[in-house]
Amino acid sequence: GMLLPGFGGEPTRVPTADRRGGASIVGLSLRGWEGPGAWPYVAGDFSREDEADDAIKYASPSFASHVDAAASASLTQAYSAYFGSVAAGSPLAILDTAASWTSHYPPLPAGTRVAVHGLNAQELAANGAATEVAVGDLNKDPTLPYTDGEFDVVTNAASIAYLTRPRELFAEVHRVLKPGGLALVSFSNRVFAEKATALWLSKIDEDVALCSVVRAFFAFGPAGGWRNVSSVDLSPHPTEGDPLWMVTAVKA
Repeated sequence: GMLLPGFGGEPTRVPTADRRGGASIVGLSLRGWEGPGAWPYVAGDFSREDEADDAIKYASPSFASHVDAAASASLTQAYSAYFGSVAAGSPLAILDTAASWTSHYPPLPAGTRVAVHGLNAQELAANGAATEVAVGDLNKDPTLPYTDGEFDVVTNAASIAYLTRPRELFAEVHRVLKPGGLALVSFSNRVFAEKATALWLSKIDEDVALCSVVRAFFAFGPAGGWRNVSSVDLSPHPTEGDPLWMVTAVKA
């Protein structure tokens, strides 16, 4: 495990974090780095092989698992640690973006608010953690249907590869978080290649490169809006099964 920034930047022990993984090593070495001096991407970086309306692909529910059981369990344990870092007081409020039938969340205290926002209403209706559902396409409109400062934690799991307007979405995540709130973006190298962005596919073979992409999204979504940006390797095994990495940030 590792001590990593939790809610408000408080040191939080994440038991499934592997300090030997490349993402973790780079995360430690880049502490305090604010990111590139200018937005490093062009419009073509967010092009995709299949530019058809995403609603077509996701019109029918798919109850597939995007990472294997071991990676999912590792993510759940990490979530448990991060959610536990939120100070006791008012009930916990969590938002899962680009959500589906599972959010990989651990059992949560009674009264926890879990808002899920995704493309397919049937998948979201099957999400056992959800207390409320919103359907929307973040590539068409990255505006989140919530007021400022509603959530303690916002998650995005196994979906960042497909988002074509990440800078706008990350600014929205920042807006809906409470001061000191946590953004948790997890991902693997398992994707539907036809819907993944050209940028993501160009980095798909290197965990450190993928983490650097997500760090840049935080650096400019919005500029100066985040602190304690960190990357970590949550892979259950260094050479077997699905890898899993996470980039986290605290709302400044």
